[in-house]
Amino acid sequence: MTQDLIERALAGDDAAAHKLHETHYAAVLRLALLLLQNLQDAEDATQNAFIYAFQHLDQYDPERAAFATWLKVIVTSRCRDLQRRRRFQWLSLQDLLDAGREPEDETPAHQPDVVLELVGVQQMVWEALKQVPRKSRQALILRYFGSLSYPELAQALGCPVSTAKSRVAYGLRTLARLLGQETSVAMGYRVEDVP
Repeated sequence: MTQDLIERALAGDDAAAHKLHETHYAAVLRLALLLLQNLQDAEDATQNAFIYAFQHLDQYDPERAAFATWLKVIVTSRCRDLQRRRRFQWLSLQDLLDAGREPEDETPAHQPDVVLELVGVQQMVWEALKQVPRKSRQALILRYFGSLSYPELAQALGCPVSTAKSRVAYGLRTLARLLGQETSVAMGYRVEDVP
């Protein structure tokens, strides 16, 4: 279906282009928000990514990557450009919540102690993630929140697959150290288990 929409959009069908945008917008914006942690900047990066994608739609090769992956690579590049220009300070989880991003775990409201514990763990992870070096932090976000495979991650970061894997591994080790032994065990893993 996506390939059909792409072909129709290339032929000038505005409805097909709109459907492509509508189908992929939320996922692309979510990734940009995770990378930039600022809603307005994420919206700008998303808009720029779609403009670029539609201007270069004829360059999309379905044999190299899925359309959604191609868009994620483009938005990652746009986010990286924004970060270079503005030298972002990473924001807290509360800023993300205030911007409309809520935890995706829908624990029943009749268990407030569980909800508070999960929010606390999420906040600890986000605060620790802010301290991970930028390249490893981006790799972790793209890998685990953007659901990119290692080859896709390497393409998005503009590096070899081995480097992408190294950045993820280094980021996980750094997170484990930052979160500490007690927190790691509470979250279901031990520091020494992290590669």
